Amino acid sequence: MDTAIQAMNETIQPVPHIEKQVEPVVQAEGIHLAFGGQRVLDDVFFELPAGGAVLLRGDNGSGKTTLLNVLSGFIHPERGKVRMCLNGRSLNAPHTSPERLARAGLGRLWQDIRLFPTMTVMENVLAATAGMAGINPFFALAAWPLVRRQEKAAQDRALANLELVGMANRANSSGDKLSVGQMKRVAIARLLQAGAELLLLDEPLAGLDEGSAQGLIKLLNELNEQQGKALLVVEHQHERMAPVCNRTWYLANGKLITEGMPA
Repeated sequence: MDTAIQAMNETIQPVPHIEKQVEPVVQAEGIHLAFGGQRVLDDVFFELPAGGAVLLRGDNGSGKTTLLNVLSGFIHPERGKVRMCLNGRSLNAPHTSPERLARAGLGRLWQDIRLFPTMTVMENVLAATAGMAGINPFFALAAWPLVRRQEKAAQDRALANLELVGMANRANSSGDKLSVGQMKRVAIARLLQAGAELLLLDEPLAGLDEGSAQGLIKLLNELNEQQGKALLVVEHQHERMAPVCNRTWYLANGKLITEGMPA
């Protein structure tokens, strides 16, 4: 019997470990877009890995913000494909509404931060909570215990997100009583509340003093390294983003250079 077991063990080979491939959070293939005959995006190809942090550079008018608009569903390219994998869901970005992309896990930080000025910081963040049963009047009345549980969970998550961005101590402050740097932190907390896994950041350092800029850089680095958020950043102060972004892309004449930098 022992001899038979030994012979069987010798014939059984261990199953090799196959490492699971991580799907890129964004894949763009042949994106082309022109305005008035002028090519803005010309056969743009790229892959943004999950958890990656990329600085998107280019001269003024090179199409950086336009590319962000395409990725976030506000502009449809003339041709090309954009495929996203957010929170385990696959979507085709050019044919998906901005609202659906946001619900799936795409967050956009605009240059113009617009908080609700008459609402508190906490209320501004809670406004981004998706799937609340209390939004439906029927559920608000018929399933009151469920609504209360959801509200409590949303408040706990909002407070945790405010703690993460360093704004928990201003949770009850009015939205119109914040500095530009504080407003940007609240806007990021709002994206996190909505479940964002990919953050598109358009000039996040614009309008910030030195202290606020350093604090925001530290926050973005933590979101990428500790929270695993993927970042695509447009920022003219590109040298300051070195602690955050581990690669640089360059957009010029509609072409996107993802390897190396132009002279």
